[in-house]
Amino acid sequence: MDRKELSQWLRERLVIRADRLGLRVEEVSGSLDLVRSGLLDSLGFVDLITELEQVTGREVDLASAFDTPGATTFDGILDLFERP
Repeated sequence: MDRKELSQWLRERLVIRADRLGLRVEEVSGSLDLVRSGLLDSLGFVDLITELEQVTGREVDLASAFDTPGATTFDGILDLFERP
């Protein structure tokens, strides 16, 4: 799954939550922090990462992810799954 496909998959998973918060789907991108914005709580973030691991077949070290600045942003999540 390339970055574009991953981005679309992620956006599709978040669109209902974004709508509840009054965010347009276009706003769910880039530097939007999914946890700080209220789109996800910490458990929701972990669940999303777990689901992405299953979809992509890649594992992410969650402890490192939480220590990485910007890891809970839309682009940060994409970056986590692009690392070698």
